[in-house]
Amino acid sequence: MIENPSPQKYKDSNKKLVILLVIIIGIIAFFVVSFKAGIFSTKSLNNTEEKTQSVATQIPEIEAIKSTENLTEQKGQYQKLIDRVGPSEAQDDLYLSGLPFTGQTHLLNHLAGDYLYKKFGAAGLVQCKDYFLSSCYHGFLLHAIAQGGMAEISKTYDYCRDAGFAVASQCAHAMGHGFLANVGYKNLTKALTTCDEAVITIKDFPPFNCYDGVFMENIWAVHDGTPSPDRWVKESDIMYPCNDKRIDKKYLGGCWSNQPSLIYQYYQGDVKKVADNLCAKVTDENFKQTCFDGLARQIHPLTEGKAEKVLSYCSLMPDQRWKNFCTSVNAGASYSVGDHISPFQICGAIDQSGKEECYSRVISMMKSYQKPGENLAEMCAQITDKEWQDRCQNMNSN
Repeated sequence: MIENPSPQKYKDSNKKLVILLVIIIGIIAFFVVSFKAGIFSTKSLNNTEEKTQSVATQIPEIEAIKSTENLTEQKGQYQKLIDRVGPSEAQDDLYLSGLPFTGQTHLLNHLAGDYLYKKFGAAGLVQCKDYFLSSCYHGFLLHAIAQGGMAEISKTYDYCRDAGFAVASQCAHAMGHGFLANVGYKNLTKALTTCDEAVITIKDFPPFNCYDGVFMENIWAVHDGTPSPDRWVKESDIMYPCNDKRIDKKYLGGCWSNQPSLIYQYYQGDVKKVADNLCAKVTDENFKQTCFDGLARQIHPLTEGKAEKVLSYCSLMPDQRWKNFCTSVNAGASYSVGDHISPFQICGAIDQSGKEECYSRVISMMKSYQKPGENLAEMCAQITDKEWQDRCQNMNSN
């Protein structure tokens, strides 16, 4: 249970969180590739696309941040930037700064979330951007957890839900990270049951996103610059912790979705080895698919949204079924981060046996991610397969 803390508890908890939550999320072996290729692609930046990828010479605070490795000094400069240009533009500037995608940069961008919570309360969350894998959300939500417990989290999630599906799922995921960090890495199962408490307490709260956040935090969280010894990981057992009997089956989807990113590191980036030795050997068919889904998302940043790279990496899957599945997941992942061109190119290039799965996935996402003023009919017209162009028009006209 998350209790509502006293002011002193909040002060102590907040101090502890600042020290402990150096959150590295994503793939350590290709932090820089992830940043440049864009798990959250710069194609989704819209107006910020026009900015150069290196803004250090244009923005004095960014230049100062890049000149030191001292996190306290970096925070001081980032705070100046936020105060001068506002949290929205400051997040854009930091994202486009060329800073290495490390746990320290992630923690630095927590400051944007800290600022938004202190200034606007629960309503400020919608101003967070998903840069550096949701670090603003994490900073914001950790304040909410520390200050008001589940009641404050529930209030915050109301704003997440009102902001739409994408923001709501991102919030639930970030809450999973926060729950594990809050209870301590030894207490993985307690963090998972806290997600269940949120499901009961908060309207329309998506449990999987929360479980997924818990397991991602378990894999990548860093304490004082090194992985916490309390994490549930075993290099000698590539199935662990997904095979641990203490973890209820209902949580295992979140575990298997993250396991490929961990084993990718153990195998030093050998995608085929992860596919053959891990995912292909998962006996439960649902979890096997979840594992391959996680592996497909693992390689997504490396593909740069290019159809030929997607097909190349996905060709490493063990058979045509999983090659098609990998390709479809990558098309959907590209769409979800704001790339509304390459997903259709990817589906157009997929093996004929995989077109149904690929196009259906992308087309179903179009309404879920539709923005005000976005013309779905025009987007359907980008599909070169006439049959699927017609089906897209029909599906989106209903």
